[in-house]
Amino acid sequence: YVRRHFIYTRFLTLPIFTPDMVLYMNSVDWKFERNGALFVLRHDSEKVVKQTTIDKIKEILGGDRPVERVDTVLDEPKEITPITRDTLFEQQLELFSHQEIIITDRWHAMVFSVLTGTPCLLFGNSYGKGKHAYFDWLEHVNWIDYTDETDIDRIESSLKELMKQERHDYNVKKDFQQLHDIIEENISK
Repeated sequence: YVRRHFIYTRFLTLPIFTPDMVLYMNSVDWKFERNGALFVLRHDSEKVVKQTTIDKIKEILGGDRPVERVDTVLDEPKEITPITRDTLFEQQLELFSHQEIIITDRWHAMVFSVLTGTPCLLFGNSYGKGKHAYFDWLEHVNWIDYTDETDIDRIESSLKELMKQERHDYNVKKDFQQLHDIIEENISK
């Protein structure tokens, strides 16, 4: 999966390679006490991680911390309006900010983890969006990791290592330079 944005000018269409626009946002650091493991997993045909693997991870993480499963697809409200959008977005960021670890196969859960400095283990899905975005833009973020691993001992080792990571500065805004240059060029015309 390659994220390409198409910029339309008066004269031609230019494909450019940039991160997802949400990564242009500033991160949040609300300094909440972290307690819990949040599983944010697909429930559809795009899911490839086996339920037995998820169950074993829940056993590993569930000993002394709460374990919860949610989705980034909201059932309520049925319609997200400009009025409710910011509130819903902040609620999700707050939920992620309270967690010790996120286990996911969803792109937006990884993004929320990046924005909140929350350790995250990302599994693949059937079309590879998260995997490729991780390797293209986020591999340098030390509290985020991608795996196709099925060996539970290796997964457990990865989880322990992730949860030890300290938050650090990261910046993908430089990866938007091509977009910035095209916009700048076309504004001046």
